[in-house]
Amino acid sequence: MRRAFAPALLAAVLAACASRTAPPPSAPLPAPLVAPRITPGSLQAAPLLGDLPQRVSRLGGGPVAIVVSGPMAENERLGAFVEVPPDVCLLAYGRASPSLEDIDLAAFADEGNPVAVDEGPDPRPTLLLCPPHPARVYVAAHAASGEGLCVVAAQLVPRDRAAEIGRAAGARGSMSGPPRTPEAWPGLDDHVRAHRAKIGGTWEEQRRVAVSADARAVSAVAFSIEEGGCSDALVVPDDDVAAIDVDVLDGEGRLVARAKDGGPARSITICSPIAVSGSLQVRPHVGRGLVAVVVAKTKRDGARDLLTRPEVAWVAPAQPLDATRAARNALLAKAGYGPPASSQAGQLQLGRRATVPVDLPAGSCTRVDVVAGAPLALVEAAVWDDAGALLATGDGASDATLFACGKGKARVDLGARGRPGPFAVLTRAERWKDPAFAAHPLAAGRMLGRAAAGPTWIHEGAPASVKHAVVDAAHQYVHNTSVAAGQCLRVAIGAEGEGTGLEARIVDAVDGEELDRAHGQNAVSVRACAGAATRSVRLEVRASAGKLDVIVGERVVAR
Repeated sequence: MRRAFAPALLAAVLAACASRTAPPPSAPLPAPLVAPRITPGSLQAAPLLGDLPQRVSRLGGGPVAIVVSGPMAENERLGAFVEVPPDVCLLAYGRASPSLEDIDLAAFADEGNPVAVDEGPDPRPTLLLCPPHPARVYVAAHAASGEGLCVVAAQLVPRDRAAEIGRAAGARGSMSGPPRTPEAWPGLDDHVRAHRAKIGGTWEEQRRVAVSADARAVSAVAFSIEEGGCSDALVVPDDDVAAIDVDVLDGEGRLVARAKDGGPARSITICSPIAVSGSLQVRPHVGRGLVAVVVAKTKRDGARDLLTRPEVAWVAPAQPLDATRAARNALLAKAGYGPPASSQAGQLQLGRRATVPVDLPAGSCTRVDVVAGAPLALVEAAVWDDAGALLATGDGASDATLFACGKGKARVDLGARGRPGPFAVLTRAERWKDPAFAAHPLAAGRMLGRAAAGPTWIHEGAPASVKHAVVDAAHQYVHNTSVAAGQCLRVAIGAEGEGTGLEARIVDAVDGEELDRAHGQNAVSVRACAGAATRSVRLEVRASAGKLDVIVGERVVAR
C-alpha cells in the first residue's frame, strides 16, 4: 500500500508546484489612442428665444437678427453693433438658459454713453429704443448672476406699432401712447424760464429730447461739460411717472452728481475745471412714461455768474504741495507779478475751519492764492478784515484765488468739502489799481475776480476805465464807448449793498444788436469785439431788486 501510494502522491505534488510557478499568459496590448473628433459648430442658442420673434413679427415687427450668442460666466459680457434706421424703433432682448439666473442688457452710443439699460433682476431683459436715437448702437448683455448660454436678438419695429409691440414683449421704456416731442409738454417753456431765472447765469441751450422712462430700468442721454464751463439739465416728467432720480456719471461710470429732491421736475447744474464726457441717467420710482430733458451750457467761466452754488466735478491735485506752490509762483511771475509778500502753509480737515492771518497793504488790492497739495480737494475761502467785514470769497476744485481790497490786519478762513490735505496761502500786491477800489472794497474784489480769466485767474489785456455807480431795478448804469478795430472790450462788474441780482448787457450803439448779456448774483462779465472797423457799443447795468453799489472795470484785449 505504501509503495503504490507514494508515487501517486509525488506526482500530484509535482503537478501542483508546476501549476503555481508557470507564468500567466500575457494580456493583449491596448490599441493606441487617437485624436478626438472635432465637429465644427456652436451651441444652438436660438431656441432660447421661444416664440417671441414670431409674435413680434405678427404684430408688425421685422424679421429677427441674432446680435450675439454664446456661453457666459458671471460678470462676462457679449455684444455687437446694430444699425438702426432713423425713422423706426429697435426692439432688443436677451434670453438665457436656466443656469444663467440674471442678465442685464444695455444699448450704447458710439461714444460709449448708455442710451438704454435694463437692469431688472431676471434673465429676460428687453429694450425698446425709439427715435431720436443714434444711427447705430452697441447692444451688450452682462451676466449678473450664474453661468450658462445667452442669446441677444433684435428686431426693427415701426414707430406706430412700437407701443403695442413693446407691451407684448415686456419692453422697458415701452409707451402706452403715441411718441411725443419735448415741445408737447404743457408749460415746458415756463419751467425752463423759471429754472434759468433761479440759477442765474447765461445759458446756451444744446438740445431738448423726449426720453422713455421706466421704474424697472435706467434711461440715459449724453451729458458733457466743457473745460472751465458748466452744464445744466432740467428733467420734467409726464403724468405717467413720479419721483424721478437724476444722476450724472462720467465716462468711466463714476457718479459725479445727483439731483436734489424737490418737486416733480428735477434739475442739476455741474461745473468742471476739466472737460467731462458722461451721461445723464433718469429713473422714476413709479410708473412708465416719458420725461423731457432740456440740456444747456454756459460759456467759459460761467460758474462765476450763477446765483446758486453748482455741483463741482472736481479733480484732486496729484502733486505734493511744494510742486503746486512752485508752479503757481512760476505762472504768476510770467504774468508780471512779483514774488509773494507772504507764504503760509497748513493742513485742512473736513468739517473744520482753518484761519490764516494776513496783512493787507494800503494803496492796492491784494491777490490771495490758496494752493492745494494732494489729496486736498474742493477748497473754499473767505477774507475778512479786522472789523469783521467781508472782503472776498472764492472756491475751487483744487485751489482758490481771491482779491481783497482792504488794508491792515485781516484773516483768511479756509475749509475743505472734498478731501483733506495740505494748503498754502500766498499773498501779492494786485497789479490793477484804482482809487475806487478802496472806497468799495467788496464790490472791487468781486469785479477783480470776475475779470480774471481762466482757471489761473490772470487778468488779460490792458486795463481801461474803472467806474463806480449806484443801480437798482429802476435806475441803470449806462456807458457809451468804442472798441478799436481788431480788439475786444471785456467789462466786469462787481456789486455790494442791500440789493440782489445783477444784470448787464452790451449792445451795438448803431443798430441796437445785443452783443452779450449776463445775469449773476453779485458779479457778471460781458464782452464785445470789433472787426475791421471801430465799433461803438453801449453798456447797461442794473440790479434785479434793491440798491447796489457797483464797480465797473474795463479791459482791452486782442481779438
